[in-house]
Amino acid sequence: MSTFAFLRLVGGSSLRRGVSSGVLTLRMGVKPPLAALVPRKSLMLTSSANERHYGPQEENERVDEVHHWKNEHLAAIALLPIIPAALAYPHPVLDTLLVSAMVLHTHWRLSGVAQDYLHGKILGKFGRTLVLVLSISAFGSLCYFNYADVGFSNAVRMIYSQL
Repeated sequence: MSTFAFLRLVGGSSLRRGVSSGVLTLRMGVKPPLAALVPRKSLMLTSSANERHYGPQEENERVDEVHHWKNEHLAAIALLPIIPAALAYPHPVLDTLLVSAMVLHTHWRLSGVAQDYLHGKILGKFGRTLVLVLSISAFGSLCYFNYADVGFSNAVRMIYSQL
């Protein structure tokens, strides 16, 4: 369709003669031959574009989204004191609290990205499932690392002390 619109704008057969249809229309009042075949599109907004949608429309969806947004920000704010406390005083409880808050915060952000950018029935379900599997495996492996090895905060301290 864009090819026809381009040909209508430049004049189709008059291109072969080296004269643009705009010049023909202005100077001689001759309409280009493809103008009858390709309807002119107006630049007015269609009915579907007249209304913009910013977020959820139903009242119960708005309440759920606001609570989810608040919880995400509370988890991000909770990470601010947890990170230095876990690094200053390494302990299995603080390590577990730090790992839990980090994985939860990351899961919420990645699920938001998957919801925003992966559309369709199959791709959307696959993306949400992949984020859930990655979050569960990350939490499980970090908890295992906390209890079977030196712990998350000790590992971070060891990395920075050996650099």
